[in-house]
Amino acid sequence: MSRVSRLQRQVLEPRGLLSPVLPLARPKCSTGSGRLSTNEIAQQLLYSQRTVKGIVHDITNRFHLRNRSHAVAYAMQEG
Repeated sequence: MSRVSRLQRQVLEPRGLLSPVLPLARPKCSTGSGRLSTNEIAQQLLYSQRTVKGIVHDITNRFHLRNRSHAVAYAMQEG
């Protein structure tokens, strides 16, 4: 938990990387709503698709996660 908090405070939040992307990339819930595509996230945040992909890639690499879904699950688990 402290590792996630430290990374968010010191690296990702100052660059505006973590907060806006992962919450929008959350997995689909049982009702079918939820997960947005990379394009939808980019449109909502006024980022390019490449920027969104880069942010997710950076997060998965820093935490040694498998993919976007794994990153979202990890973030939800860690708060």
